[in-house]
Amino acid sequence: MKKKALAVMLSMAVVLTGLTGCQGNSAAQGSSSAQGNAEPAGDAAAAGTEQAGGESSEAVKEAYDGELTEIIWQWPSMGSTNSGFQAVEDALNAMMEPDIGVHVTLEPVSFSNMANETVLTVSSGEQLDLCLSVGTGVGNLVSNGLIETLDDVIDEHGAAILKKCGSAMSGGYYNGELYGMPNAYIQGESYGYVARQDLLDKYGVTVDENKFYTLDEIEKIFADVKAGEGDNFFCLIPEATSEEPLSRNAFEYDKLGATSASGFLMLNKDFKNMTISNVYETQDYEDYANRMYDWAQKGYISKDAATNTEDRDILVAGGNYLGYFAWSTPGGIWDTEAKVGMDLTTLKIIDGYTAGDRFQNILWSVPITTVDKVKAVEALNYIYEHDEAAWLLQYGIEGQDYEVLEENEEGTLIKYLADDPTTLPYYQPYGVYGDRLAWPLMSPSPINKNAIIREFSDSIPDSRKSPALGYCFNIEEVSTEYSAVTAVIQQYIPSVNCGTLNPETNLAEFREALKAAGIETVIEENQKQLDEWAANK
Repeated sequence: MKKKALAVMLSMAVVLTGLTGCQGNSAAQGSSSAQGNAEPAGDAAAAGTEQAGGESSEAVKEAYDGELTEIIWQWPSMGSTNSGFQAVEDALNAMMEPDIGVHVTLEPVSFSNMANETVLTVSSGEQLDLCLSVGTGVGNLVSNGLIETLDDVIDEHGAAILKKCGSAMSGGYYNGELYGMPNAYIQGESYGYVARQDLLDKYGVTVDENKFYTLDEIEKIFADVKAGEGDNFFCLIPEATSEEPLSRNAFEYDKLGATSASGFLMLNKDFKNMTISNVYETQDYEDYANRMYDWAQKGYISKDAATNTEDRDILVAGGNYLGYFAWSTPGGIWDTEAKVGMDLTTLKIIDGYTAGDRFQNILWSVPITTVDKVKAVEALNYIYEHDEAAWLLQYGIEGQDYEVLEENEEGTLIKYLADDPTTLPYYQPYGVYGDRLAWPLMSPSPINKNAIIREFSDSIPDSRKSPALGYCFNIEEVSTEYSAVTAVIQQYIPSVNCGTLNPETNLAEFREALKAAGIETVIEENQKQLDEWAANK
C-alpha cells in the first residue's frame, strides 16, 4: 500500500467543516433508460459470479498477463450492505481483471457522511483510489491537498469518460486543472413536488401537467390533505442538512462550484446576473424561512424532521406522508414509483435550467493515497466503456436482484425481484455510475424514457443557462473564513429547513453569525475571481 506524505496536517476541524457541503440527493433518483447495443448486466454478472472466488478467481487472474492492481473504490450506501454485495464485487472483478488487470474492492461509505469519511481515510494515510463528491464540487478536496490532478492521465486512460461526458467535464476543473470526473447525464434539471396519486384523487386534486404551480397553490393542497388525514400525517419531508432551499424548489441559483458559504449567483430574476449574493441576506431566503416555520406550525412537517434520517421514499411508502419536494425532470418519478410501490404525480414548480454546479454534482476523484492513479482512472473508465459493468454496479445481478421484462432497439426494461428493493441481496439507491442514459429502465418506466429525457435536456434554452458555466471558486485565499462560515450554516440550516427556527426572532442572529464568521470576505473573494474569469473568457 502506497502512503504519501500528507500536506493535510492542517487543522482537522477546519478540513472536516470545510467539506461538509450540501449533500443533495440528486443522484438518489437514479435515472435512466438503456440505449445502445450493450448486453444486459445480468448475463455478464452471472458469468462473473460463477468465476469469482476460489480456484475460478485464480484462473481469471492468470488470464491477465501481468500483476493485478488492487483498487479501493468508494461505494455509497444507506448505512449497510446486503447479502449479495460480495457477489456483485466478484462479478465486476471477473470482467475487469482479465481486461485491464484491476481487482476492485468496493468500500461501503455512508452517503450522508461521505465527505467526512473521505477526509478521515485519506488523512490517515489509508489506501483509497476512487472517492466520490456529491453536491460539493472538488474545491475543498483540492485546497486541502487530498486528491490528484488528472490532466496527465485522462486523455490516454479516460477516453470513454471524455467521450460520454462531453461538456460536463467542465465541472471537474479547479484552477484550470482537472480533478473530478462526472457521470454522464443530462445538462439541467427542473424541480417540483412529488405526491401520492391516491391522496390527490381522494381530495379531488387534478394536476395539470403543463402548469407550473406556485408554493401558495401547493400549500392549499397541503391544507386539504392535512385536514382530512389528521395529526399523524405530514405533507413534506425536508432535507434537514441540505443547503438547497426546499430541495431547490424555492428559487433558481448557481453555487459556482462551492457552497452557500461563498454565496449564490441568484438566477431567479435574471439569468444574466453576475453579482454574487449572500443568499441568507436575500428576501427570497427570508420568504423561504418564514414559509418553513409557518408550515411547521400548521403540522405539515413532522416534529422529528431534523433528526429523522430514514430514506424519503421509505417514509412515503410507510403511508404517513403525502410527498416531498425534489426534481421534476421527466422520467425521475417512474423510478421513484418503483421504489415506493405507489402511483405518484409531479406538480411542476421550476422549469428546467442549467447551473454550473449541475456539472459538479457527481464527481469521482483519485485521492493522494492511491496506489496507482493510472489504474484508478482505467477502472472508472471501464464502466463508461462497458455499460454492462455500470449496470451491474447500479442494479446488481440478473436473477438475483432483477429480471429483464423486455428488450428491443429502444432499450432494456427490468424489474426488481422484490417489492421493497432495499431487501434484495444487492441494492444501490444512488445513481452515480457511468452513463446514466445507457442504464436499463426500471419498470414501470416506459422503454423510450431515455429519448424523453434527452429531449428535455436538449430543450433547455440558452436563456435559462447560468452565465457562469465553467467557473469554479477557489477557496484557498479565504479557507479559514470559508470553514467558519460553513460551520455556522450547518448549525442553523436544519432548524430553518425543518421549520423550527422562528425567522422573526432568530434569522437576524443567523445572519449576524455569518458576518462574524467572515461571509462577506469570502463572497468578495469569490466575486473577484468570477470577474477575472469573465474578463478572460
